[in-house]
Amino acid sequence: MSTENWAEERARLERLLVDIESGKITHVDEEDLRQLQAINPGNIAALRQRLAELNSRLGPKDPE
Repeated sequence: MSTENWAEERARLERLLVDIESGKITHVDEEDLRQLQAINPGNIAALRQRLAELNSRLGPKDPE
């Protein structure tokens, strides 16, 4: 990841998970390999784990 900060990454992951759950996204580029991988329970769990780590570091989000 280049210059994205933790708050930006958290927002991006939240949007990504919403789009995955809605069916708008069916493939992701895992670990910036530039190779699309089909969404599966393992990569969804990894995204949720990373989001949980960011939430732990950043604390509650400011109300929008």
